[in-house]
Amino acid sequence: MHSAREWWRQRLGAVPDPGGSWRHAGRRALAPRGLEGQIDQLAIRSFGSELVCELLVPTAAASPGIVVVVPFYDTPPLFAEPSPRTALNDRDPASSAFGLQLARAGHAVLAVPWWFEQVAAADPATAGARGLEERYGPAAARHRREQSMTGLGRSIADLMLALTALEESGLVPGAHLAAFGHSLGGKLTLHLAALDSRIEAAAAHEPGLGFAHSNWADPWYLDGEIPPQRDQDDLLGLVAPRPFLLAGGGDGDGVHNLELFRSAARRWPDGQGPDLLLHDGGHPLPPHVMTAIGAWFSEKLPRRA
Repeated sequence: MHSAREWWRQRLGAVPDPGGSWRHAGRRALAPRGLEGQIDQLAIRSFGSELVCELLVPTAAASPGIVVVVPFYDTPPLFAEPSPRTALNDRDPASSAFGLQLARAGHAVLAVPWWFEQVAAADPATAGARGLEERYGPAAARHRREQSMTGLGRSIADLMLALTALEESGLVPGAHLAAFGHSLGGKLTLHLAALDSRIEAAAAHEPGLGFAHSNWADPWYLDGEIPPQRDQDDLLGLVAPRPFLLAGGGDGDGVHNLELFRSAARRWPDGQGPDLLLHDGGHPLPPHVMTAIGAWFSEKLPRRA
C-alpha cells in the first residue's frame, strides 16, 4: 500500500510545499446562525500564495472531539455567509453551509479554500465569469506556467499543509481528524484521505468516483493526463482500513460506478467498510443526507477518553 500511495502522490504531485508556512491570522465572530462559537483564521503560505483557512469550534463541541476538514471553493458559504462567488451566481449561501451543519452536529470544522477560485475571484478578467472553463481556465494556465505538479496535486498539497497548520496551532488538542466534501470538495476529500493517513475518517458526496465519471481531465485537475493503467478504485482502496463513506445522488455517483466502489471495498476487512449512501436527489446535497453524514462521523470516531 505504501508504494501505491507514493505512486499517486508522485503522479499527481501531491507533496506539500517544502517552503510552506502558516500563521495565526486572527479571529472573527461567527455570524448569528443559532450557533455559538468562534472562528480562528489560519493563513497558510503554499507555493507562493496565501490561503486563509477558517477553523470553527462550536462552544458546545465535545473536547477533544472531531475536526472535519472541509475543502470548498471559498470558505464563507460553508458558514452560510455570502461571498463574491455566491453573489455572482445569485445563490443562497446557506445552500452550501456544510460547515455550519457539521458544527450543529457537534463537530469542529476547518474550512479550506481552493486556490483556483481565489485566483479567479481576484482577477478582474475572470471575477465575473460563471462557466468553469471561463472562470478557472486562466488560473489553470497560470498554475501550468509556475508549477510542475497537476492542479489536483497542488490542491491536495494545500490541504496537507492546512492539516499541519491545524495540528501545530494547538487549537484542538487531541481531536480526531476527519474530512468531508461535496462535488469539488468531494474530489479533494477522496484524495486527501487516500494520500494522507492523518485523516482518520472521510465522507465524500458526489465526487464522481472513476476517471470516466466526472471532469477529472479538466486543466485544474489532471489537465488531460489521465493515468492509463489505474482507476480510482485503486486510490479509494488506499483509505482502508479507515472509515470512508461514499454518498451519491445518481449524478456523479450511483449505480453507474458501483463496480469501482466494490473493487475498492475488497481492501477493507470483511464487514468493516467502506460505507455507501445513495439517494435519488441528483447532484445537490439534501439536508437529510448531510445530517446523516454528521452522525456517521460521530459513530465512526467516538470521543477519546
